[in-house]
Amino acid sequence: MKTLRLILAEINTPSAQRDQWFLWCAAQMAHALIGAVLAGTLMFFISAWWAFCVAGLGYALAKEVPDFLQNRTWANARDCVQDALFVTAGAALAIAIAGDHDRLFIVSVLAAGIGLWLGVVARLKPPI
Repeated sequence: MKTLRLILAEINTPSAQRDQWFLWCAAQMAHALIGAVLAGTLMFFISAWWAFCVAGLGYALAKEVPDFLQNRTWANARDCVQDALFVTAGAALAIAIAGDHDRLFIVSVLAAGIGLWLGVVARLKPPI
């Protein structure tokens, strides 16, 4: 039980991993997975379009807005927006795979890949 509380406390603590590109990349892939699982689950109950909207907007409103309100800084706002965008990209991937939408799949993969590349490059330290 104590371990579960520690995990939940870590998940609920916003962090931009400014100096650790690998941790940031892993966190964003986890956000994309959250979006894919959330949208995939919702598609059992509602249409794909609504599952995409609910997954992306619902996550942003339920998780990222309270995180931003905890710490109202530019860096935290940027982190919250990045997290929400990766959840949305994951939701788009789930919709594309389930509905056989090739173009949406390609756009989602490209968007996530470009986002990961930009985030990693921004966190790399120049050689001394």
